[in-house]
Amino acid sequence: MTETNVRNYCFTRQQYGVAMNRRTCPRQSGNSKVSLAVVIAVLAIGIVWFYQFRAATPVIHVPTAVEYIDSVAVMPLDNFTGNSEFDHVGMGIAEEIITHLARIPPLKVISSHSVQSISDQNLTYPQLGNLLNVRHIIVGSVELHEENLLIHLRHINAMQNTDVWTRSIDVTADALAQRQEDIARFVTEKVSEFIPGIDVPNYNAHGDLGPGQEAYLDGRRWLGQRTAEGLNNAISELTRATELDPGYAPAYADLASAYALAIFYRYNVGGADNYVLAARSLALAERALALDPNLAAGFAARGYLGALVGQDPDKIAADLDRAASLQPNAASIPSWRARSLLLLGQPEEAIAEASRAIDLDPLAPGRHIALAEMSIQLGLYDQAISSARSASSLEPELVRSRAIEGRALLLSGNPEQCAELTLGPHQVLRATCLEAAGRHEEADAIIAEVISAIRAAKLPANGYTDVIAFEDLAIDFAMRGDARNALFWSARAYSSSPVGMEPRNLESELFDKVRNDPEFSTALAAIRADLYERVRRDSERFR
Repeated sequence: MTETNVRNYCFTRQQYGVAMNRRTCPRQSGNSKVSLAVVIAVLAIGIVWFYQFRAATPVIHVPTAVEYIDSVAVMPLDNFTGNSEFDHVGMGIAEEIITHLARIPPLKVISSHSVQSISDQNLTYPQLGNLLNVRHIIVGSVELHEENLLIHLRHINAMQNTDVWTRSIDVTADALAQRQEDIARFVTEKVSEFIPGIDVPNYNAHGDLGPGQEAYLDGRRWLGQRTAEGLNNAISELTRATELDPGYAPAYADLASAYALAIFYRYNVGGADNYVLAARSLALAERALALDPNLAAGFAARGYLGALVGQDPDKIAADLDRAASLQPNAASIPSWRARSLLLLGQPEEAIAEASRAIDLDPLAPGRHIALAEMSIQLGLYDQAISSARSASSLEPELVRSRAIEGRALLLSGNPEQCAELTLGPHQVLRATCLEAAGRHEEADAIIAEVISAIRAAKLPANGYTDVIAFEDLAIDFAMRGDARNALFWSARAYSSSPVGMEPRNLESELFDKVRNDPEFSTALAAIRADLYERVRRDSERFR
């Protein structure tokens, strides 16, 4: 750890009564509790119950410290035309409205992924308001009116179950793409009239999306799932969107994010080298910003990729802070900005931002995963477990959330529970938990089998890269206190991917036994120092 991270690591553990490694954290003096009240206020546990169509599970997370004036959710408009070719129209209009409303700092705006997740659940307006924790809901429909499309819009006060206003807008089908932003501006201005204290910012148009709209919206929908299928489909659809509409900046930004997320989740994207994928991600983010220098999603994608591959923390923060200033309530921005704040040694602020992302996108598994991984680094294992379980209940196919839960169980002294989890490709993690539970022969057998498969190049893929096994082996040997093998497998992970080792794992208790080993720390620092520069150089051939 850096000196700053060591201080924050130790400070946070002391405040919450988490056991500290005394070699890393010396006993603290009494004056370190000066901000205890602030920390407790930020980290008080909140429980949000929501209707869940996969499993009835409570979402538990740290409440945000942000004070919103009011809150709104925009549901996809229903297609009443009788023609499936117009299915994407209602989603596109809702997406544009959300994009505009999310630029207003004091207005809580629910992300499109969360509203789409429940759009077919036939919930009443009060139920929607309770589920998403909002007061206002925008709904509507698309109908055919002679040769035109008739867009019906309703603003509903969910708490009172009453209409605030309604409006119908007649649009020619061939002008719909051009009119969507006009509709979004109208709704934003109309909402602001009924919520005192809301100031509508200046609009930054990002161009009209024509024939690529359906592919772009499909890509956005897949992007929110975070599964291997979801991110591979997102890459496919968003690539098609950029081909159909080469000048539409948001499609490039979201494609950049899709590549970065695929690397983060260790998914196999057509067998492509992870360094190549990272280079493409950076080039696409740069392309998006060249087309639209004020695109929040472009700055967010570039900042997120930079955080994954070890860019200078101040430059990462500059991109994500710029994104936050342009679109403060787009859920991915506080979620990714939380990682940046942690890199800068600001754990309380980081947790508040990660929690705010959940408030904005409560039904998206990725938001809960971000908080869970951060909690692992900070030693908040109960929080890590609850957030990881929330992610798994929202998306049962996710393996990463179960791996986080397993590591938190292991570190909190419950290795047997970890060993009983369905961990998919994380068989080495299961071995680590078995070892901690005293089942040494079972653990050693798994480790030997995995290493043998790696040497024979026969490690089962199942949609994942070998980086999972390399990272888990590094963690296993680190927990055994074997610095040499921990370094070997860490280096192997980085040789395969610029995101070979999750920094929040490296900075956690998982590596306490080898952290101060000179060979381990020096060699690993040297490897990580060149990651971003390599990605930047490689990205130039994709521009």
